[in-house]
Amino acid sequence: MALESRLVEITRSRAAKSVLWSAVENGGLALISFGALVIFSRLLTPTDFGIFSAMLALVELLGVLVSMTFHDALVQRKEITELHFDTAFTFTIVLSLIFAGGCAVFAPFFARLLGKPDAWPLLCGLSLCFPASALSATIVPRQRRELQFRALAFRSLIGRFAGALVGIALVVLGAGVWGLVVQQVLIALLGSLVLWLLADNHPRLRFGWPEFRQLARFGLPSVGVVFLSFSIKRLFIIFAAVYLGAEAAGYLNLSLRAVDVFWAIVATAVSQVALPILAGLQSDPARLKRAFQQATTFTCLALYLCFGALAFMAPEVVEILFGARWVSIAPYVSVLAILIVVQAPRLMASPVLTAMGHPRDLLLPLGVDLIVVVTAVLASGMPTVWWAIGIWAARELLGAPITGWLLWRRTGLGVRAQLRGIIVPAYALAAMAAAVFAVRPWLGSDLGVAWRLLVLLPLCALAFLSTIALVDRSLVRAVIGLGAAALNRRDV
Repeated sequence: MALESRLVEITRSRAAKSVLWSAVENGGLALISFGALVIFSRLLTPTDFGIFSAMLALVELLGVLVSMTFHDALVQRKEITELHFDTAFTFTIVLSLIFAGGCAVFAPFFARLLGKPDAWPLLCGLSLCFPASALSATIVPRQRRELQFRALAFRSLIGRFAGALVGIALVVLGAGVWGLVVQQVLIALLGSLVLWLLADNHPRLRFGWPEFRQLARFGLPSVGVVFLSFSIKRLFIIFAAVYLGAEAAGYLNLSLRAVDVFWAIVATAVSQVALPILAGLQSDPARLKRAFQQATTFTCLALYLCFGALAFMAPEVVEILFGARWVSIAPYVSVLAILIVVQAPRLMASPVLTAMGHPRDLLLPLGVDLIVVVTAVLASGMPTVWWAIGIWAARELLGAPITGWLLWRRTGLGVRAQLRGIIVPAYALAAMAAAVFAVRPWLGSDLGVAWRLLVLLPLCALAFLSTIALVDRSLVRAVIGLGAAALNRRDV
């Protein structure tokens, strides 16, 4: 019994430390990206953002296959050899070169589709991201498998920071949207180079058919889930550029990016750490269920606080960050941010089903999401940005019950058990909304945006945190305990 308690404490401490480093990585990346985005928004036009976002969406969509085809298989597989890693590396390098060449050929047609035929060289430049990312595509899962998130954090932060500096400098010097292109390529290239320098093991160019089949058996369905998940938003952005035009697509893209930065700080960190932790519990269903419920509670707390504040303070946040010319996107940001009420409970579905060896299950809700988006866009023609926001919200609302059903089918967790972690954060979110709406009318129109933000931000935090303390003090102690475990410097 004592040994089991010690093992639980070790796992909890390692998980907490991993969450901390992954949060440092993703939070740092988000802050660097967002800082660069704020600067770019004041130097570039909405049309520039629209063109670049559509081309980047295509590259990111294909880039999932480069970086993630065997990622989950390399993390989840119990018995693994160096040849497994080398086989995945060789396949990834070849695939990246094929995609780079294909983008170069396809670029003129895609530029004409966007109504900007002279912009085709931008896609050719962005295609260099494929081989740059492929260099570290198998080192990343090795580090995550071993919960070595500190090296990943250094890699990502260095690449993103250097890329942002160069990109901003180029835009200031008059390079325009090419500054964004160079930034993306440098982020991928420098990140891979740093990881090679920090890694103890480096993959080689060799290939084994048995190893390939073993990885593909799990990896292809798993990457299918990730690809579908990525394709929904990327195709949505491409549709927006085609149907709404580059300028409107620029407004929509900045709205999505303003929300994504908060998602990256918390949600990505949680999901990255959850897979290796839950994979280690796959042989113990009872502990797996408890870990899922606790992780859902902590995730909802963090996300409801961040996204609730963004939703209720969107006018002030948008104006102070991006400037007055972008203030029209504030209502879009509010709607997109409040969708976290539905999104947060779904966050843990992917890692728990993947850890249990059922990544194919997630193809169903993602397939429904994709069908809803494509059908709604083609049927409506996406006439306005508000139509686009409505389509995006409908996709989320229709996919949530399907995901819940899949979790019940595989884990036995019913609706009440799945939603138990939402109750207290939902009360806190409602209290935050009430506080903001009660105080905002008393803030005169002559009060500057910075002063309004200084009043509303602590008000949001106070309303949220005090509600949690009043409703469930044990939850406060649990959060403090997790934070203490993450900050504990003693190795276990």
